[in-house]
Amino acid sequence: MNANKQLISKIILAGVLFISGCAGSNSTLQAKYVIGDVVVVGNEPFTKLALQTGPSGIILLDCDKETKDFLLNYQGRTVKIFYEKRDDTKAPNVIYVKKYEFITKEIQ
Repeated sequence: MNANKQLISKIILAGVLFISGCAGSNSTLQAKYVIGDVVVVGNEPFTKLALQTGPSGIILLDCDKETKDFLLNYQGRTVKIFYEKRDDTKAPNVIYVKKYEFITKEIQ
């Protein structure tokens, strides 16, 4: 009887650990992205690459040099920026770019 109780408790523990592990990984499966226009903010020599998400919405982009140089050539284009981390403690906010996709606007 004691062995059955131990087996049942191990099965319950394994089930709880499995369910909590799956619930914790759910947030990493959700795509985090922002859509906006590529812009440059600030004055020379302190300019920064940013994303304009609305009339007053600016988010700074923190990315590698290759991505930054590429996006600088496409100022004004609409992109979807996928990110891993977002820093909301600074104003304006900063996102750490993982990858990007250009968005084509349909003419109506």
